[in-house]
Amino acid sequence: MDLKGNYNILFKFLFLFLVCTGLRAEVRLPAVLSDHMVLQRNSTVRLWGWSGASEEINITPGWDQHTYDIKADRNACWEILIPTPDAGGPYDIEIQGSNTIILNDILIGEVWICSGQSNMEWSAINGYDGAEEEVANANYPQIRLFQIPKTTSPHPQDDCEGIWEICSPETVEDFSAVGYHFGKYLQDQLNVPIGLIQAAWGGTAAEVWTPREVIDGDPEFSKWDQFLGTSDYWPRTPAYLYNAMIHPLVNFKLAGAIWYQGESNTANPLVYRDLFPAMINSWREAWDFPMPFYYVQIAPYNYGTPLQGALVREAQLQTLSKIPNTGMVVVSDIGNIYDIHPRNKIDVGIRLAKWALARTYGVKDISYSGPLYQTYRVENGQMILSFKYAEEGLLSKEGPLKGYLLAGSDQIFYPANAVIKGNEVIVSSDYVLDPVAVRFGFDNTTETNLFNQFEMPASSFRTDDWPIITKDVQIDIAYKPEARAYLVSLSGEGVDEIKYTINGDPPGLSGLTYRQPFYIDKECTIKALAFFDGRCSDASTTKVVKMNLATYKPIQHDTRYDAPFSAGGDQALVDGLIGGNSVNDGKWQGYLGKNLSATIDFGERIEIKKITTRAYKNQNAGIFLPNKVTFEVSNDGERFIEVYRKPLFHSRDEETKPFEYSFSFKGSRKARYIRVSADNMGICPGWHKQAGEKAWIMLDEITVE
Repeated sequence: MDLKGNYNILFKFLFLFLVCTGLRAEVRLPAVLSDHMVLQRNSTVRLWGWSGASEEINITPGWDQHTYDIKADRNACWEILIPTPDAGGPYDIEIQGSNTIILNDILIGEVWICSGQSNMEWSAINGYDGAEEEVANANYPQIRLFQIPKTTSPHPQDDCEGIWEICSPETVEDFSAVGYHFGKYLQDQLNVPIGLIQAAWGGTAAEVWTPREVIDGDPEFSKWDQFLGTSDYWPRTPAYLYNAMIHPLVNFKLAGAIWYQGESNTANPLVYRDLFPAMINSWREAWDFPMPFYYVQIAPYNYGTPLQGALVREAQLQTLSKIPNTGMVVVSDIGNIYDIHPRNKIDVGIRLAKWALARTYGVKDISYSGPLYQTYRVENGQMILSFKYAEEGLLSKEGPLKGYLLAGSDQIFYPANAVIKGNEVIVSSDYVLDPVAVRFGFDNTTETNLFNQFEMPASSFRTDDWPIITKDVQIDIAYKPEARAYLVSLSGEGVDEIKYTINGDPPGLSGLTYRQPFYIDKECTIKALAFFDGRCSDASTTKVVKMNLATYKPIQHDTRYDAPFSAGGDQALVDGLIGGNSVNDGKWQGYLGKNLSATIDFGERIEIKKITTRAYKNQNAGIFLPNKVTFEVSNDGERFIEVYRKPLFHSRDEETKPFEYSFSFKGSRKARYIRVSADNMGICPGWHKQAGEKAWIMLDEITVE
């Protein structure tokens, strides 16, 4: 008998036993199951995790002190359904296996996911109206916040990062403002704990929030690569955010979802008609229940291509009738056509909460929707429109109704008059004797003023289903010194005919047919409309022409402006259009980390009395006034004489406004050239929150008198 060999075998067996025992997997939970969480009340919630294969797990929730037993499967995964009581807490949950986990401070209430792109992601750190006061008062221990970091994955994930936090000024500061005000209003009205899960990423299209099999299974969805473009700042591959930021939550019981997205799908708005409903359905399938889904219709904004925004709003409106248990918030009255991120986030959250209160929680006597177009009839050359959610009547704000267009069988739309009669709107136009279609707010930037008696705004809509076709007309203006006038040229790709007016009238009926360039010598409004294939474009082109001595004169840029602040192209500084109180109005030119130097050539020596330009200050956004602004004049374009210099000392303040630089000659001076220069500070100073990053300067129109 070989005792030595037997001892060796026994030793190896004991060693392996001890090693295996010591390496036995501990019970582990996903991040969303943690201290301070909120579980859905009066429901059956799923608890799940990982452990050793076939390990026995004992779970004891504090609200019933009953121990629930579950055995992990051979893949070391386990999950169990546990009933929850009515709202309350705090409770503890003990989870025992090879180790013990105790979850503390658990509340039972209502849980909502808050998802979408930048308008959902927008927080107090980004800045919104009333943010400072709201954050200072954000001590709500009955509201809990779970924020998922921006993460991508090519494959569905079972877990994500994040922790549940108690709502406080510190934790709410970088949480979704819309989500927070939605939850705050719910908590106030329902008086139950509210759990909010943020899964949002600015700039993202619906495709990246949708499972890959849904995208690949539809021939139109799968063309995403033709439309969405590229970006260094947000993912664009389908399902990458669904996999990493949505799929890890599908076991977690929700009350519903709120959604604010659509701006990034203006590139493929017709596809969005079916894509958005498909995304909603895919989420419902993943959670295995028809969750309430309340979303925000995008606000009017100056998108580059005509009608892109209107078509996305139409797709969102159509989703209401396609998909049950959905609701849509209209924000046309609190948007900003020059800023894709409107700063009124409080009312957006409250309006979403009103949909939830009325439709999910059955709260009576609450107005939660603005007027939604229902039907029309034609009487005596007028179209009479009726609306849902207008039983108590309609009203207009700040003057007569606006935003209506009317068309006859020729499908050419003209501005229309509209008046309210009870809960109907009567639309007519002197240009259309036999109307067949009406459109309301159906444009990228049209701001409307139709409300119901509860001051909820109406959604944009159209009564026709004609294919939308847009052909832009390029309006080019150049000063011709030999004529002492401005030559206007019109062009359009693939256009059969262009009609135009220079008095602001709609060109479809009374417009002149463009045959060759024409001259203008005074301020005017040019409107142009393209015709092709027997139809006219659904969008006309308008150019307002203002005049001063520098308007549309040749201008040479020694330094190039930076996107996206180049809407007016090379002539933006001499197009006659003065910038407003927003640098996003398409009239400002921006220079990132570099200087402005631009020279205007008048073609001959002219008499100059005054030179003016403006810069914009918004230091919170990294936009600083120039270190120095100078004006120079020249007769030959080589030897310049400085006539104005304005240096600046930068103060640490939050003031936001345009700042004017102006110089008047004593009497006048003759010169052919004017050079305007502005020195950028280069990088944000050390005291700034973006210290070391490139600084912006924003310059506006150069006017010469």
